[in-house]
Amino acid sequence: MAISNINALAALLLILLSAAARAEPTLTVFGNATPQTAAVLDSNAVTLGVRFRSTQPGKVSGIRFFRGATSRDGYAVKLFASNGALLAAAKAWKDTCVVPCWEEVDFASPVPLAADTTYVAAYYTSGGRYAADKYGLTNGHSAGPLTALASNMVGGNGVYTYSTAFPNQTWDNSNYYVDVAFTSTDPTPPHLVLSFNPPSPNILPNSPGGTVVTTITPAWSDGTPFTGTLDFGPPHYNDGGTFAISANKLIINPAGPGVSASGGRELNVTITATQ
Repeated sequence: MAISNINALAALLLILLSAAARAEPTLTVFGNATPQTAAVLDSNAVTLGVRFRSTQPGKVSGIRFFRGATSRDGYAVKLFASNGALLAAAKAWKDTCVVPCWEEVDFASPVPLAADTTYVAAYYTSGGRYAADKYGLTNGHSAGPLTALASNMVGGNGVYTYSTAFPNQTWDNSNYYVDVAFTSTDPTPPHLVLSFNPPSPNILPNSPGGTVVTTITPAWSDGTPFTGTLDFGPPHYNDGGTFAISANKLIINPAGPGVSASGGRELNVTITATQ
């Protein structure tokens, strides 16, 4: 709920939010980020990985990794505990998308992850030519509950080994663009949060139709973006000042007379978010 305090001559808007339930989204650390160096010249067989953790319990359905060069032998993906214990593995015999792209290889079943616990996501390629941005993980990278940890927190990050074993070597805090497909199992479901700019709009009693009252930015509390739409829910307000939503902006209805007829009164506006 957000309350906009208007001056004595204008309307007081009480904004109520009604959000439909949503399915838990698949979250990633790097999204669709593109590396500066998509394919290094090194063509040796190598396992590349990232040390990461989540602030929420969840499950990992597979490993994602950016490829700027194709592989004739496919890829092997692995999920490790921080001590090197293998938790899951899977194999793809060819590229899963048109390179350059984010490949994804899924496990036979999702792997549960504990909150605030370090894991290593990795993939093996026999032909090298991997993505690598030097110093890309010096400060780490976070998205929602997921974090690729800053190098000084874990004795170095990204990790590699020129074998199929557990990757535990580091070089210049390089980001090899290895990621996870993660779904939160936090018992507290994410909720929708609305922010308003300005948060307390001052609406003059003679404001003309089409005046922008405030810009509404919706987002889920776990950091993932809201991709649905905002609209007025019942009961629709139709007395005196009339309002509408356009492109996430709350505006005085362009077809209406402004708010002079309702100056100094309290107007209740219900906003419904639909996915």
